[in-house]
Amino acid sequence: MSTELVNLLSRHRLIELNHLYEEFMPVWPTHGKFFCHRSEDYVAGDGNYNCQLSLGDHCGTHVDAPIHFIAEGKTIDSIDVRQLTGRGRCLDMSHVEKNGLITLEQIQQWEKKHGAIAAGDIVIFRTGYDKKWQPRPHHQAFLQDWPGLSGEGARYLIEQGVTVFGTDAMSLDSFSSEGHPAHHAVLGSDCLIVENLANLHSLPTSFTFIALPLRIKGASASPVRAIALVES
Repeated sequence: MSTELVNLLSRHRLIELNHLYEEFMPVWPTHGKFFCHRSEDYVAGDGNYNCQLSLGDHCGTHVDAPIHFIAEGKTIDSIDVRQLTGRGRCLDMSHVEKNGLITLEQIQQWEKKHGAIAAGDIVIFRTGYDKKWQPRPHHQAFLQDWPGLSGEGARYLIEQGVTVFGTDAMSLDSFSSEGHPAHHAVLGSDCLIVENLANLHSLPTSFTFIALPLRIKGASASPVRAIALVES
């Protein structure tokens, strides 16, 4: 490990932004579930232990590639992973009502209080829905009624130069959204969406965000390991 990296990490606290991958974790009903099977085990006399994984590409904490909603968009192996590392801005929108929209006016009010969102910032919306994350059969509260970003709000941030959007909810669009305007605006602008983030209550308004996807040929999304580095 380089001296520069050691010094960087020593000056920062690391905050885990991922949910645990485990069997019975909540997933959208039409998406592939997560399974972890023992393929070799000591008790079977194999002399070692390893597992075979099966999961959908939108399982757990993950990043959406443009092709998820844009027919000619980039697949996950074609995105520039440098987009997913940079200054994060955590916008507390936990006051937004169920099925409600995070509006342009709310974003601009946040900017007046905490400073303007700049080009290259990674904008993360805290809805509080990570608190509802529970394995099946206690998962239903997480899978319904979450608030989401309005199409107008998404377009405003894209014009500001934001290329990565995140949320602790199941989707960047609200649960009751018709037409998924935020997804179409963001992915249609060659930007990225990170969903099912965790522990956003632990974040300040500004921090360093890192989330790296797997290089899966032709996939519409990938699980990520997302972390925040916060100055000590």
